[in-house]
Amino acid sequence: MTTDDVYQLAQGASAYTRLMQQGYAATRQRNYQRALQFFQQAHGISPGSGSANRAIANVRGYAARGSRKRIGIAGKPGRVGSAATRGNCFQNQKPAIPLLPPGSEAVLTTQEYPTFYFYIPQITPETQVMEFVLRDDLRDDENVTPENIRPLYRQTFSPVSQSGIISVRIPSNGQPLQLGKQYTWGFSLVCDRQKRDEDLYTEGKIERIEDEDLAFQLKQTQRTLDQAVLYTVGGIWEDALSTVASLRSQHPNDPEVKKYWDDLLKSLSELRKEPQSQKLGEVNVSDAVDMPFLPCCSSEQEITK
Repeated sequence: MTTDDVYQLAQGASAYTRLMQQGYAATRQRNYQRALQFFQQAHGISPGSGSANRAIANVRGYAARGSRKRIGIAGKPGRVGSAATRGNCFQNQKPAIPLLPPGSEAVLTTQEYPTFYFYIPQITPETQVMEFVLRDDLRDDENVTPENIRPLYRQTFSPVSQSGIISVRIPSNGQPLQLGKQYTWGFSLVCDRQKRDEDLYTEGKIERIEDEDLAFQLKQTQRTLDQAVLYTVGGIWEDALSTVASLRSQHPNDPEVKKYWDDLLKSLSELRKEPQSQKLGEVNVSDAVDMPFLPCCSSEQEITK
């Protein structure tokens, strides 16, 4: 590589960074059309950039919504993992619904210790415990089986007494998520601890990333709701949801916070292609809009002391 080649690469990287930062700055000012132009120019310099691709897809969603200003993240239609019972233990219990976008791709976070949110329909008496597990995503390794993977985090919780939203945060005294590595999470409603194949179970993937351009703009943004918009345009779902959920739980009567929360969950329902009209007994993400945040989750051992 010649000196000229190195210089051109450096110039390209500098221009890409400048354009991405300008795009995020325009997003923060709600100038979505201008932001789209900057992100597209950045993509032209670095077509393989995941950050530019995500920003283009998501800011288009904002621009298309116009005055509705609906929060949303582009994603492929589909289910998040699976949610079904393979036995006859549960009769009327509905599965927990992860507040996550659809598809098989990993949800993104910038956090070493992320928080997971689930909508829990009314718990039936058959539910003994709830369980959350986080493990390395090693399923492409033929020498590794689910039985010999030691989870990074596994905890059981006492069932909640009412329907609502729970959050599970990976404890900071454990192993942090590593950059660029995918992890698999799973959440179960357990009916019989001796027959785990009858669990109501859902799972998905999460990956920690670093976006310096987004981080720079976040430092310039004092208003928390504006930070949530930047996270959504950047495609960082876990951070966006945690930001708005934290505000919603702290300020349940704030109309602006409630609108952001409503829009976030309604957009998620749209991405999951959930029907607007439901059959009796069906449960959707949109049902969680007005649900309370429940005081969970402490470990089952702590609860029973």
